[in-house]
Amino acid sequence: METQTAQTNFQLIETQDELVKILPEIEKVQTIGLDTEGTKLDPLTSRLLLLQIAVGEKAFVVDCTKVELSPLKPVLEAVRPLKIAQNAKFDYSILKAQAGITLGTVYDTMLAERIITCGLSREISLRALADKYLGIKLDKTIRESFYEPGNPALHGKFTKEQLEYAARDALILHEIFRKQFKILQEDDLVETAKLEFAVVPVVAEMELRGSLIDQKKWRAHIAELAEKRNASNKEIQDELRHLVNYSQVDLFGNVSDSINLDSPLQLLDTFKKLGVELPNTSEATLSKTDHPTAKKLLEYRGYEKMITSFGESILEKIHPLDKRLHPDFIQLGADTGRFACNNPNLQQIPAESGFRSCFIASDGYKLITADYSQIELRIMAEVSEDPAFLEAFNKDVDLHTLTASQMFRMPIDKVDKEKRFQAKSINFGLMYGRGPASLGLQIGLSVEDSRKLLDVYFSTYKKVKRWLDNMGRDALRYGYVRTLGGRKRSFIMPDKTDPDYQKLISSIERQGKNMPIQGTSADITKYALVYIADTIKEKNYDAYLIHTVHDEIVTEARADIADEVAKMVEEKMIEAGKKLLKLVPIKVDVHISDCWEK
Repeated sequence: METQTAQTNFQLIETQDELVKILPEIEKVQTIGLDTEGTKLDPLTSRLLLLQIAVGEKAFVVDCTKVELSPLKPVLEAVRPLKIAQNAKFDYSILKAQAGITLGTVYDTMLAERIITCGLSREISLRALADKYLGIKLDKTIRESFYEPGNPALHGKFTKEQLEYAARDALILHEIFRKQFKILQEDDLVETAKLEFAVVPVVAEMELRGSLIDQKKWRAHIAELAEKRNASNKEIQDELRHLVNYSQVDLFGNVSDSINLDSPLQLLDTFKKLGVELPNTSEATLSKTDHPTAKKLLEYRGYEKMITSFGESILEKIHPLDKRLHPDFIQLGADTGRFACNNPNLQQIPAESGFRSCFIASDGYKLITADYSQIELRIMAEVSEDPAFLEAFNKDVDLHTLTASQMFRMPIDKVDKEKRFQAKSINFGLMYGRGPASLGLQIGLSVEDSRKLLDVYFSTYKKVKRWLDNMGRDALRYGYVRTLGGRKRSFIMPDKTDPDYQKLISSIERQGKNMPIQGTSADITKYALVYIADTIKEKNYDAYLIHTVHDEIVTEARADIADEVAKMVEEKMIEAGKKLLKLVPIKVDVHISDCWEK
């Protein structure tokens, strides 16, 4: 097994003259390995220490504490050479923030590995890739030395180990790229990879721009939720006080006869006295419990959860440099191809919550919120080719109302909110592989009544049932499913001796039905992001993509061009939808406001 002690061929660049001299070597090749070393993981405040560029078997290690990088700007921003990087988003961000360089075409080994092993593994670190493809055991502990306070590297005094480590990280990228690209070709995943690589600069720019938040309004909303939570608590206490008398004494000698609503033991005891035997006090159990106190307890917990999830913890993430939030968008956060979001997670903020309106546009700007209308149901219509689904979208009839009309055998104009909600729950629930028990709980019906409703549904939309059944079978038969864009999600087949075998098989069937729908939606949204970003650049708009939540895209644009940019966003989102959907029209809802709202 080869180890990291092998000789590393690199040249240290410490002067402007040396940098200019190596330009011809970099410009003449088709691909370069690229890596950076900084003092922090935050590109906005990190100091760029080294830039490593690997050409063939040799690496140039540029000392950024002594050398100004502008001579490299034209070649790094060009389409060619292709820039091969591991986690290219970080390299893009630090080079843009600290050197004013925006990387041209990139190939990201980390994203490529995620595409290749989607559903099978999440071992996508450079260390894991070096071991898998090259049989090299990388020692990544040296990286920590770049982050140490008082590090001599800050003054251009690098150790031999630091320089070799930096050069090697860039050099090994070529061979990993060659081996990965062959697999991408064999698995027909090149288009998916191209899409993800095109999204890298878009995401990097979104993170660098960040979002502005009205802190005063945010705190006022927390206080409002706290009032509602306290009122809900008081209401429950007043109703139940006659049943219990815990008379708890706190550390200061204060006596309390209230119930601790966060104590499962006290709650179970209280419900027992109410004549309700519960196995536990989980949300799922309380949702099934037909008692007013259970409903009120869920309401109390809802307020409590909102306060703890979106309280001061979000405000703590505001960056001291520009007073904006800079979340971490994870491109392939889910095996469907959907984004995930961290630090903070903006995807968790409910659309109907008051918190969304606290995200505001900068002075002189507007926020454009655009989201696809019922995109997953349109995808279902496309893949199943069900005539009733197709007709509803082509005639622009509300699908949920139409479904309710057909299921309950009533005229469309007689469908009420309850019937539409039941139809909507089934329309969406089926894409997530939900059965009669789960659906019955949501729409307030018994399992038997829910099953009968499903039978009527499937007799109405026969092709939907056929497609769902086929996808579940295909997931088990072939071990993978694909989106309309070609994205692949593989499954690990369980051993028949596994006691959970049937449960695992059912899970694969469910995911096999859901992934092509949700994954195609992710593909469409990503194409839209690329199209919008390209147009903003091409037209030189004073506008910025700032975040995305599933099938929703938010853009910040200068107020006087907000209408023009909104029209462009709508057009590009429709264009992205039409790339994959041919049988149904694409509809996008666009809203211009001073804050993030639909």
